[in-house]
This record gives sequence, structure tokens and C-alpha cells, in this order.
Amino acid sequence: MSLGQYYTRVQESLINAGLLRQDRSLQSAPSTPHRLARDFAEIALRSEYGASLGASGSGSRKPVMRWEVPVRMNVVFGASVPPEQRLKDARAIGAYMNKLSRITGHPVTQTNKGSNFHVLVVNDAERKSLATTLRKMVPNLGSSSIRAVERMKPNHFCMVIASPFPDRKNGYQSVVAIVRAEHPDMMRTACIQEELAQGMGLPNDCNYARPSIFNDDQEFGLLTRHDERLLQMLYHPALTSGMPRKQAEPLLKQIAAQVVARG
Repeated sequence: MSLGQYYTRVQESLINAGLLRQDRSLQSAPSTPHRLARDFAEIALRSEYGASLGASGSGSRKPVMRWEVPVRMNVVFGASVPPEQRLKDARAIGAYMNKLSRITGHPVTQTNKGSNFHVLVVNDAERKSLATTLRKMVPNLGSSSIRAVERMKPNHFCMVIASPFPDRKNGYQSVVAIVRAEHPDMMRTACIQEELAQGMGLPNDCNYARPSIFNDDQEFGLLTRHDERLLQMLYHPALTSGMPRKQAEPLLKQIAAQVVARG
């Protein structure tokens, strides 16, 4: 069985189980200030693999981290990706990039020069040979991060790696997102939406966040209204990159209430 066939079966299984949902809100789980503040603390202020790797988990506490400089996004396709898929994905990523900019109020533009946020859509063989490309794209990327990309297992659907400036107050310096080209459409879209949103500064997953793509249960396949509010909280002017968790936590309920009040 090829990897593409495997992921097609995975997608079918998820859909049959009622997962990869396309709705963006739930009446049974309203986005209240309490839930927003609670989920933000777990999703924005924790990271399983430490400061340089954005990944799911519930491990070490971390400070607030986000982009303080403008995001300049570049989309790179492996040679294996067919032209029709490239066109579809490029349009989807471009539209989503604009959406993230609107949600956060932070500049996010697409460019081929001077990029600091790289989105790589590659097949498995191309992913295993990315070391040289990654070192050229992101000179400050650590060898442990490159090994993490090279050693992705099939059950690791996608990945994002965020590298901060040496002075954390300056926020992220670079981000690399890996999207598997073998994914069928719904899984590929889910990966794009989750990884790019994580690359804006929400690196962790939370098993009780709902409705949310920041949850390993794969229930939701698109950025939800709850997720949008988490991003709005992250880019609230009361928070800044490098702010310790203990300093940020007392502000979260008030910020969440302001975000909900906006509608």
C-alpha cells in the first residue's frame, strides 16, 4: 500500500467516525471567556518539545511567543506535486494567509524573497531529503529540528517548527511548516490550517479544547470560531513575546472577555 492510499483510508475512517468536521462552532460548547482563557493557557503557553519545536502535547510551560515582525510567507512545492494540486493548494494557502492576517491584525504577506515563514508541500521521499534545503532556507535552524523533519513517522501527519530570535522579546524569527503532499484534500486542508495557525504562536494541542483544531482527536478539520478568538487573544496588545506565563495568566480572563465582546 502506498502512503497516499494509506492516508486516503485514514481520511475515510475519520469521516466515517464523524471527524474532520467542517462546521466552525457548537451550541453545546459556546466560546465563553472562561473557556477561552483556560484553553489559551494550555495551547499558547505550553509546548511538548520546547521552544524551537511547535508540536502537540501538554508538556513544559513556555512564555508568550508570537510574531513581532511582519510575516513573509513562501510556499514551496516538491517536484512530485502535480500542477493541479499545486494550484489548488497555492490558492487555499493564499486565502488562509489573508484570513490569519485579518484575524490577528498582524501583517502576513506572500513573497519569494526574504521569507521567514516557509510552507513546504512535499512527498515522503522529498521530506527525507530536506536537510540541505532547510539549512539554506533557515540558517538558524538547529540540527535537532532538521532531524525531527527527516524522522517523521506516517502517523505524524504534518509538522511546524518555530524558531525565536535570541532575544525572545522579538518573537519568532522563522517558521517552517511541513505538509505531506500524499494527503487527500480534506486531510491536507486540515494540516494547512492547523500548522499555519500553530506557526502564528499557538504551538500546543489540548485534549479538552472544543470546538478546535488544536486537539489531537481530529474532530474538527477547519479553524473554528473558538480558534480565531484564541489567535485574537495571542495578538492582543496586552501580551508581548517573551512575557512569562505567570505574568500573562492574570491577564487572560480580561483579554478573553474583550475578545468575546467583539462578537
